[in-house]
Amino acid sequence: MFMKRNILLLVLLAAIVFGCEDFLTEEPEIAVTNNNFWKNEKDVESAVYGLHSVFRTVFGDVVVLYRDRGLPCDYLNAVWKYPSENQPSYMWNASNPAISWANEYKVIAQANLVIDNIDRANLPKERHNYYLGQAYCIRAYTYFYILRAWGDAPLVKESVDVGEKARTSWQELADFAIKDLKSAAEMLPKARDLYDANKVKVTSKQVPSRGTAHAILAHLYAWKAALNNEPELNTLSIAEADSVIKHGGYVLAKNPKEVCDVVMLGNSDEGIFEVDYQNTPGDLKTSGSFIAGACQKWPIQPLTTPATRRSIMRINNTTVMEMYKDKSDERRDEYFYKLDSMAGVATSVTQGAAYISKWRGVVLNVGGSSDGTLKSYEDNEILIRLADIILLRAEVKAKTGDTPGAIADLNTIRDRAGAPLYSSAEGDLQEAIAKERDKELFLETGIRYYDIIRNGTFREKLRGKYKTLTEQDVAEGACYLPVGNGAFTNNTLMRQTIYWKRNGYAY
Repeated sequence: MFMKRNILLLVLLAAIVFGCEDFLTEEPEIAVTNNNFWKNEKDVESAVYGLHSVFRTVFGDVVVLYRDRGLPCDYLNAVWKYPSENQPSYMWNASNPAISWANEYKVIAQANLVIDNIDRANLPKERHNYYLGQAYCIRAYTYFYILRAWGDAPLVKESVDVGEKARTSWQELADFAIKDLKSAAEMLPKARDLYDANKVKVTSKQVPSRGTAHAILAHLYAWKAALNNEPELNTLSIAEADSVIKHGGYVLAKNPKEVCDVVMLGNSDEGIFEVDYQNTPGDLKTSGSFIAGACQKWPIQPLTTPATRRSIMRINNTTVMEMYKDKSDERRDEYFYKLDSMAGVATSVTQGAAYISKWRGVVLNVGGSSDGTLKSYEDNEILIRLADIILLRAEVKAKTGDTPGAIADLNTIRDRAGAPLYSSAEGDLQEAIAKERDKELFLETGIRYYDIIRNGTFREKLRGKYKTLTEQDVAEGACYLPVGNGAFTNNTLMRQTIYWKRNGYAY
């Protein structure tokens, strides 16, 4: 279990140092505190727990969900619709948190605080590496998130690295993250060998392990290979995926029911990296900050009926049937409630949509006027799981010409789902793998958009203005988020992404 304790000091430091959005220009005021901290393993553990607390707050935030512009839904309300059509200015002005990277940099600041000060504690090498590897891994993941979301962005390497900051190329950010992840992979034990300062086994998949570092590296190499025209990096991506699949100690759930009941709940043998939530006081986020709260009603949420309106997002029953064509595919009846029989119910009741039922960790309010109503979900946010890495390896193998290997990986996931194995009659193998990722990782946050960008299929698969982007638009940053105005405060070196400067955002 991830032990959520002793985080007050680090949260306090975060509030002091990084309380305002133009944190890159704020002088740190923590020297005295640092001189009296970092004395022993308990201090270091408290600092790392503080890092996890900030990471969990940031990457579990509803703003991160809104950035997902690749959801395959047929109806999205305005908050989701316009960004998904590459028209974010219709909903997000320059000060909207959805386009601010301030929170991501708070995670980096906390990681830097650990990295820069851990040597003060003079820990034994194994324990030193256990904590330092976590900080490297979380910092690298956060930079990987930033470079995919915004492209070029400031590179902050140290906690004392303050002052005005220009944007560093995303390629340099990627190389910096790769270096961090290589270090983390050498330092961290496997997931089954994680122990805290009290020698209690750590089972939370939010705590990075060696497999976490290799999994992020597999994704990062695949991204850089595609977006920076470095196909030689695909071989490295495959090697990193091999490390996860063959040596990471992870195991696929037996079937789609177990995916929903166990894997989505969190900390399973299939999980690799997650944002961890547990049903304890003050630990759950609001239901509105969870993807399930936006897409699921009846029969998962209490006090709902088949006619309860789904006003945020819906996917048509016909769309789901086209995605999951074969009735033997068990995901049809696990990710969706009675897909086939509910298709026969009047659209005045169903809105013509499928009833999503992928997340099942419902927590109810007890007592008072809210008794029996939805409190939240205790499902984790699954950032990376084994099925993702197997299908990523399939994609990259197909790109490198290893057709038999790609088919074998694709069939591993299809076989688990009870779906027919791949046939050449389906056509393009890479497209079959992309569709399999859509099916297996359905609505898992942020995955589909970045899959589409990585594979260059945004004109075919995304909406609105994505379909008419020119090569010049793409080169000028059309597929990234615009930079929020907080990044320009007291920072004369900051520049807006060229495409967004032409399309509704100042600076």
